[in-house]
Amino acid sequence: MTDTVWVVRHGQRQDTVDPDWELTAARVHDPGLTELGRWQAWRCGRFFADNGIDFDAIYCSPFLRAVQTTAEICGVIGGTGWLEPGLGEHRNNEWFDSDPDTLSFETLGNYFDPIRDDHEPFVVPEFPETHDEAEARAGETARRIADAHEGRVLIVGHGLTIGGVVRGLVGSTEGVDAPLCGLTRIDRVDDRWELGLSGKTDHLD
Repeated sequence: MTDTVWVVRHGQRQDTVDPDWELTAARVHDPGLTELGRWQAWRCGRFFADNGIDFDAIYCSPFLRAVQTTAEICGVIGGTGWLEPGLGEHRNNEWFDSDPDTLSFETLGNYFDPIRDDHEPFVVPEFPETHDEAEARAGETARRIADAHEGRVLIVGHGLTIGGVVRGLVGSTEGVDAPLCGLTRIDRVDDRWELGLSGKTDHLD
């Protein structure tokens, strides 16, 4: 069984620095990363590489910002990442009028070399969902991922993903912090999970 789960939030997104971005965006709810965001993601990869941390499996949300973050990390450490919708953004009806539109798995797999589209999703989110429901499905996804692999796993997603994964494994979100490209580590200790660290950002200094 998996003994360590690392979770990374995506880097800085385009729409947070360009107020007019959505006026010409093809998918208004699926912004990519800024140059700073790509650098933040690359720094995550460098942290893992410099500390000899490799992964038996990598999974990411299918939203573009998470996919780009994963691709940057894999560009440093090698490996490939599977697309997993259960790790996606909170489908909040205050943010979205309908299920948010993202690129197809095939398109993402074709465009980003490290991304694989041959994975059968563990969990398919519903729309709309409450915050508790969103955290619960991210947690269920994390448990299924952990049960499917041995060794060390990397999960890349959103702020919601961080809290959901920790809640799903540890049982609460106490001590969780989710800054952009912050690192969270959860360790299996005997028959339970413990939060090792959360919100680590000194690799971005």
